[in-house]
Formats: sequence, structure tokens, C-alpha cells
Amino acid sequence: MATATTNLLNTPLPDPRVERVRRTALAAYVDGKITFAQANSRVRKAIDRFTPEPR
Repeated sequence: MATATTNLLNTPLPDPRVERVRRTALAAYVDGKITFAQANSRVRKAIDRFTPEPR
């Protein structure tokens, strides 16, 4: 069964730390070093880590 994921690699992000992770993950994916799912996961983890929870 396939799982639908949001493509986080195409979307520029406002936080510069998350944007740096996104660009690095995209470059690694394009170079064939990691899969799309791995790259997307790295960006998702960076968003979770660096984006504050709304209170």
C-alpha cells in the first residue's frame, strides 16, 4: 500500500534553518544518495524541531 506524502522538497520554507536542511536534502536526493522518502523525512523532522508549537 502506498502512502501519500506532502512534497516538502519543492516548497521554500521561511525558517532559514529548515530551508538549509531542505536544500541539503534536495541536493542529496538529486545526486541519488538518498531516496525521496528519506529526503522528505529529513525536512519533516527539521520542521518539527525548529518550528515552535502554537500556544
